[in-house]
Amino acid sequence: MTTTSYTCDKWIPVKGEMKDKISAVLQEITERYRDPDQVRLWMKKIPPIETDGMKIERWSDESLGSGFTGICLLMGQLDYLYPEDGWDLVGHQYLERIRMMVEQRGVHDLSLYSGLAGILLAIYSLSRNGTRYQGMLDTLASWFEEAALHSLSLHQVEWEKGQLQMSQYDTISGFTGVGRIAMLFPNRPAMRMVWEKTMDLFHVMCGEKNINGHTVPSWHISSEYQFQENEKLQYPQGNFNLGLSHGISGPLCFLSLSALHGVDSPLLINDIHRLAKFIHHWRVQDVEGMIWPGRVSFEEWLEDQPSPGSTQNHRDSWCYGVPGIARSIWLAGQAARNEEWIETGLRAYLDIEKRLYRKGGLSSPTLCHGIGGLLHLVQRMYSDTAHEQLGMMRDRLLEDVLDMFDTNSLFGFYDHSLLDGKLAEVDEAGLLNGSAGVALALASLIGNKNPDWDAAFLIH
Repeated sequence: MTTTSYTCDKWIPVKGEMKDKISAVLQEITERYRDPDQVRLWMKKIPPIETDGMKIERWSDESLGSGFTGICLLMGQLDYLYPEDGWDLVGHQYLERIRMMVEQRGVHDLSLYSGLAGILLAIYSLSRNGTRYQGMLDTLASWFEEAALHSLSLHQVEWEKGQLQMSQYDTISGFTGVGRIAMLFPNRPAMRMVWEKTMDLFHVMCGEKNINGHTVPSWHISSEYQFQENEKLQYPQGNFNLGLSHGISGPLCFLSLSALHGVDSPLLINDIHRLAKFIHHWRVQDVEGMIWPGRVSFEEWLEDQPSPGSTQNHRDSWCYGVPGIARSIWLAGQAARNEEWIETGLRAYLDIEKRLYRKGGLSSPTLCHGIGGLLHLVQRMYSDTAHEQLGMMRDRLLEDVLDMFDTNSLFGFYDHSLLDGKLAEVDEAGLLNGSAGVALALASLIGNKNPDWDAAFLIH
């Protein structure tokens, strides 16, 4: 396997008055993150998320999405922007909390958002291009490599038997996220092996299996393996998940990025074609532009057409919406040199402008399913294409996010979340649904350097 530099490597920052506005908001937000223990204390007082009759805590120390780990990415960006302001020392305090947690409890999860992969990204983000924390990186990377290679072998056997679950392959919990982090360390032979074995594993997923007498793509997920109880009822014969957070857009991004990083393999290109053709086929031309359903039911697949309500309540989010799915198609087009996919990905982004009057159906300023995530993905596509319309969309979304800054919030921005069945403004500190993620997107916009933290979102 050979590697080369990623070809889409440009970055177009914000200048002038808007840059000054971002800097002023960042100064207010970031001071609230100076003390990691205070951040944790505040978050422990926030009511948990309630779903399917269960309560899920909003804070977990080791979580990339909602803990110290994700906030390290913000500290790394602040250290790059303001190297004399001591953000590297603040970042060190966050890493110390993670180190103590690892020593006391261990980490029994490989994943990007809850485990070792995320911790490695956090350390990498604070390492000043690998010049710091080399001992810590080496120790955890060795642990990660051994565990990942063992787990990859086990899953290879399961998947070949047709026992595939979303949490095993997806960006948040599965090998899409694990493989992407392995790509950050190409000079480590065992990391390169993790990267290669992940591509091999996804080759199994890109095959076919038999369901009720029908030959279907292997990424079909049965009813029993749906995440939520209502999904098990809604999809009694299973479905095909298209989202970037939990669906096949994540593996497509990983495989496409692998090709763009120089992996030269006919099998890899064939797998990219299988996933991309499937996603491309299920696009819907709505009155407000090109849209994808987040999921395709088994019944829709049999009929070879989406149901009339498949794109109702669409939101232009990273996790399940057009920005994430279209980015996967665009990257696949770059990797496979397929002009139709490149054009589809770009056109889908340009169509988002038709929905900006309602902010793409989004209400929060956050990354996962909020305007901050849409802003960052538009910025990424704008930087890659230099398309003037995307630049105007970016600036409009930026104003929307800045307008949502609220000094009364603990961390500067509120997430909009269901509490007692009602939509409420909730204080969140973390990366995925909190102010750290919003601040990180803003901080990236005023730096001249192409950021690498969004490897966590599989878009770069």
